Amino acid sequence: MQGALLKDVSAQELAGIYTEVAEEIGIDNAYTLFKHFRGQQLTFPLKFYSSDYIARRICTEHGEGESTRKLATKYGYSESRVRQILAQEK
Repeated sequence: MQGALLKDVSAQELAGIYTEVAEEIGIDNAYTLFKHFRGQQLTFPLKFYSSDYIARRICTEHGEGESTRKLATKYGYSESRVRQILAQEK
C-alpha cells in the first residue's frame, strides 16, 4: 500500500524534516528511514569515520611522507593531536 502511495507524492508533501531528507536521498530512502527510526530522535556525530580508522590512516599517510600539518588539516585535528596519535601508535 505505501509503495503505491509513494509514487504519487513529492518531497514537498512530506512532514517536517522528511522534506529535506527526501530531497537529499530520495523519497523511497526517506521512507525507509521513517520506517526504521520513526518516533526516535537522531543525532549525527560531526565525524563520519571512527577514531581508530582515522588513527590508522594518519599513521599510514605519515609513514608515506605526509606532514603532520597536512594530516591535521585533512582530518580536522590539531597538529598536536596528530603528533599524539603518531606517538601512541609507535
